[in-house]
Amino acid sequence: MNKVYKFSLVEPVQFFKAGQYFAEAGWRHKNIINDGDYELFIMLKGAAYIQIGHTQYTLNTHDCLLIPPHIRHIGFRGSPADTVYYWMHFFPSSPVTTSYVTDEIHHPTNPAAVNLPQQFNVKNFGRLTLLIRQMLDSDNDETAAPLATNFFVSSILIELSHQFMTVINQEQGYTSRFEMIKNWIRIHSHEKLTVEQVATEFKMTPVYLTKLFREYEKMTTIHFINLTKIKQAEELLLTTDLSVKEIAYELSFENEKYFLRVFKQISSLTPTKYRDAYAKTYLNNVEVDPTIPLPKDRDSHQTSAD
Repeated sequence: MNKVYKFSLVEPVQFFKAGQYFAEAGWRHKNIINDGDYELFIMLKGAAYIQIGHTQYTLNTHDCLLIPPHIRHIGFRGSPADTVYYWMHFFPSSPVTTSYVTDEIHHPTNPAAVNLPQQFNVKNFGRLTLLIRQMLDSDNDETAAPLATNFFVSSILIELSHQFMTVINQEQGYTSRFEMIKNWIRIHSHEKLTVEQVATEFKMTPVYLTKLFREYEKMTTIHFINLTKIKQAEELLLTTDLSVKEIAYELSFENEKYFLRVFKQISSLTPTKYRDAYAKTYLNNVEVDPTIPLPKDRDSHQTSAD
């Protein structure tokens, strides 16, 4: 199984050294142990053969290898002619945790964390190359602040993590399959929907469908259906003169009384009180002009470079 390293980027990582290497035929990575620094080894072309501890890795074009500190690594076979790769060393800004490719890393809850596998083939290499060239340019610019290079390395980690997580999610079918289910519910929100109907549409059991909603949305299928309908009801209350009863039937609730109960559970107000409270502020609702919170740490500290 592929080992995954999780880095926190609340603070940028610290750049150490980097470069681009053109290897001759028969080149092997030297026998070395990194003293606290992580190394990213990214292939442009050719092949490299690196052993980390007792595990051997074969790297081909656009493969990326993360080498952790405090463990011996060495080339176990000679590379062919015209082998070219990028290399970079950095120190993490906080403790690093590890796991393996499992469900727990598919949807990370910490937005400041990135997941990097031990070995990974980069799909969109052009995006990564641009960031690496910027990092190398910053490192070789004597007038550039060291902090700039730290941020370039952190951006490289973010890009690698994004590409890795995209592949993982696609392999699990989450991105396309589950988003399709949610969009289908939104499109059909004016109809009378049941869990069984949605499950049948996507050829799965109601139990499995609800398991997906609990895992990815932290709610049941029926709650997501009702939540979608109530969002539609809120818009109708603020943009039309339809009565509460008419809106209930417009959204295919079985009766007005049930609609009133569901609306209050979700909105904490009755439909009438909601209309009275928000009618004058509709033009500034989050769908038209979304509220974007200020960064939590914007004034908490300033970082200076030596």
